[in-house]
This record gives sequence, structure tokens and C-alpha cells, in this order.
Amino acid sequence: MHRLFQKFLAYERWIGAEPVGSGNINDTYRVDVERGGGQERYLLQRLNHQVFKNPEAVARNIRQVANWLGDQNEEYPYRIARPVAGLDGADLQRDEAGNYWRVFTFLDQCYTPETAAGPEEAFEAAKAYGVFLRALRDFPVGQLSDTIPGFHDTDLRWTAFEKTLTDDPAGRASGVQDEIARLYAAKPVFEEISRLKRQQDLPLRVTHNDTKAGNILLDNQTRKVVAVIDWDTVMPGTVLSDFGDMVRTFAPDAYEDAAPDTLGLRESVLEALQHGFEAATGDFLALSEKENLALGARWIIGEQALRFLTDYLAGDVYYKIRHPEHNLIRAQNQLRLLDLVSIFYEKHRR
Repeated sequence: MHRLFQKFLAYERWIGAEPVGSGNINDTYRVDVERGGGQERYLLQRLNHQVFKNPEAVARNIRQVANWLGDQNEEYPYRIARPVAGLDGADLQRDEAGNYWRVFTFLDQCYTPETAAGPEEAFEAAKAYGVFLRALRDFPVGQLSDTIPGFHDTDLRWTAFEKTLTDDPAGRASGVQDEIARLYAAKPVFEEISRLKRQQDLPLRVTHNDTKAGNILLDNQTRKVVAVIDWDTVMPGTVLSDFGDMVRTFAPDAYEDAAPDTLGLRESVLEALQHGFEAATGDFLALSEKENLALGARWIIGEQALRFLTDYLAGDVYYKIRHPEHNLIRAQNQLRLLDLVSIFYEKHRR
């Protein structure tokens, strides 16, 4: 690994590297080296080019966004994990196996809240994601590439689901009829999102597209937001998906792979997310966006259930799994969360 890191930076001594994080897609390491007479720390990451099939587009997007936010000193108060170019000037370097690697500056003395975030942390995180969107509201969205084409194209994902269901390559369809029926019951949510998109009622904006709890860094002492991280999916989209993914990851009281039928909804956290996000975005969002945030929450939770169940039916070809039913349990928990969130919003609509 140290030979790979030498493609990015010259240093006097390799101290070591250790894995960090628990992402489902990329492999990430903290690297310590002695450089210029002192110890320096960086983040070394293998970009999964089976998921991100155009790694150069990912790197280009991140570089553009980092430069833009770096110039927004008054409007963007958070730290930036900046990409470190290799010695040849390229942000990506390849190993002997053809894998793509990149390096970022390391942000220390902070942590990711994951599901431990309480209402106060959730409010701060939602506000930070809102500030991120706000600082990029004037960014020329056409300059960004779709790093995963069709990422939140639920119509496309539904077509893939039905094909996988018909083909049944892993022979699992007969055992998940209840989950399949529950997805079909959620289809009107997807159809309403598609209608809003077709009618251009949702402005196309620069969006994060992966606003989970694990992509916010909080200060170890103050518990305030330090940074918004993981920009691999920053691309054109709708703010409804960003709000929806916050609800999906912050509001449950357990991880997405907890024992089925035990997951609950932390209503105080959901309310904090709503207040924090609105506090940062209320002055620039369109009325159609403000009115459909709850729909966005139901959409993204349902879409994630669709993705997990599709991958289970396909034989676990996309997400990392730790046991054969991992994706099925994930799908079951998303479907349960969808029910709980739908009940919450119905109750508060009266």
C-alpha cells in the first residue's frame, strides 16, 4: 500500500495504514507518514469502479465542488476533505490490478453520528446538508456528470426489479412474496415522484445524493458539524432525495440490518431533521420542493427497499453482504421504516 501512496506524495517514512469506516461500496484507509519533519495523516481510498463506472467523472465532480465551496468562505463554514493530486497531477492513480485510488486530506478530532444521533445532532446535520445545498445553488449544474447514471431514476430501478423478479436468477422469488407485495403497495409513491419530474415541478439542482448519518462529521468536543463528506454521488438531482435519505438513515432507532420487526422510528429525530433542513434551505427552495419533503422521505426509503430486494433476488451482486440473507433483512427493515414514516406524516397532516 505504501508503494501506491508514493504515487501521490513524497515522504520520508511510512508509519502505517489502517481501515476506517464501514461503507458498502469503497475501501478506505487512514494513512500516517512522516513528511517534512512531521507526522501527517491522509485518507487513502479505493474507488469501486464496478459501481462508479466512470471514475474520472467522479474525480472531476469532486474537484469542481471542492474548488467552488472553497471560494464560498462566508457562506460555507465547514471544512473540506480536499482531493490530493498525484505526483503526475492526476487525482486518480491505478494499481497493478487496475483499481482506482485517490487521496484526501484527513479531518481529525471528529466522528460520524450513525444511528446514535439525537435530535440536536440531527438538527445540526440536516442544517449542514442544507447549507451544502445552499452554497451550491448557483453552481452551473450542467458542468457536473452523473456519476451513477439513473441513480434516483426509480422508474428504471422498478423495471430492473421486475426483470430480476421474472428471471429469478438466484431462485429466491418464491420466498419473498410478502416483501414483493409490499413494494407493489408502495408503487404510487414512485409514480407521484415520476409525475413531478415529468412536469418539471422539481428544480434540477446540485445535490449530495447520499445524505446518510455516516457522511456528516461532528466535532468530538462540541458535537457540532465539522464537515459534509463523501461527494462521490454529488451530481444533478432533486433536494427531495437528499432530505429523504436523511430521514432514512437518521430517524430509525437501529441499523438497517437489525433483526427484522424490531426497528422503530425516533419521531423527535425526524422532527429535528425537518426543522434543521428547512432552517438552511427555506429561503431558496421552490414551493413544490417544500410541499413534497415528506413525499421525498417515503420515496427514498421505498427506493432503498427496492434496491436491497432487487439485489437479494439477483444473488447479491451489488452490496457487500456478511451473510446470505443480509440484503433481505435490509429490505425488510426499509419496508418497515416506510410504514412508520408514512404513519408519522399522516398523523401530522391532520
